[in-house]
Amino acid sequence: MSESVEPADLLLTNVHLATMVDGYGELPDAALAVKDGRITWLGPRAEAPKAAAEHDCGGAWMTPGLVDCHTHIVHAGNRSNEWEARLNGASYEDIARQGGGIMSTVRATRAADADALLAQSLPRVARLLSEGVTTLEIKSGYGLALEAEATMLRAARMVAERLPVRVVTTFLGAHALPPEFAGRADDYVSEVCERMLPQLAHEGLVDSVDAFCERIGFSNAQTERVFLAARRLGLPVKLHAEQLSDQQGAELVARYQGLSADHLEHLTQAGIDAMARAGT
Repeated sequence: MSESVEPADLLLTNVHLATMVDGYGELPDAALAVKDGRITWLGPRAEAPKAAAEHDCGGAWMTPGLVDCHTHIVHAGNRSNEWEARLNGASYEDIARQGGGIMSTVRATRAADADALLAQSLPRVARLLSEGVTTLEIKSGYGLALEAEATMLRAARMVAERLPVRVVTTFLGAHALPPEFAGRADDYVSEVCERMLPQLAHEGLVDSVDAFCERIGFSNAQTERVFLAARRLGLPVKLHAEQLSDQQGAELVARYQGLSADHLEHLTQAGIDAMARAGT
């Protein structure tokens, strides 16, 4: 880390580095050199190279950029009234079955265009950037129809054009059953697998595929249909799993070498073992 390099543009001194080598790789009283916008050196401050400018960081910790790997940051509307209901004892499932939750946000998001979604999303993302996030996963899932999902994903791509952040998009069409498919969950899964996902992938809007495997979402078998469609398109999968009950979603996503299984409040030992074996 202390090999000589050409003079840097900027030297950040008096920092407490987390190099992430052998754990956190803690390196106190360190320095970090930057040239042409890239890190060119880091190591003990006493060994720091020359630089055109220096900045004393006051002993602050400096870490690699943070990755927020699960966000629903592109959406319209808010559900503050539901938060109050939760404080008064209503469950997430109760609210969802009364037309709130995901469907509340779907109604607002479907009414917004990409520019409106972007305008609402940029301040949220800027707040994350201020906290050290440099890579951000953004899910769709509040459109639940081809064009509305496309609008969400386009807005997500636009975030990366407007702000200095890497954005990875996730298609979450199997997030909830939209009202126009009430009582026809299998038909909606067909819509997701045969029309929505192929079209959105063709447009280059999808980096990975997610689903909500739950009693108020989609069954294990329906979720597997989504995963099979993703596999045919060469897209990796992840899953909202075991949030409200054990649906063996962890085992399912592990069988497809999923990137992650999220929530997991009702995870079983079998699910833990399956994910460990798969590296999920």
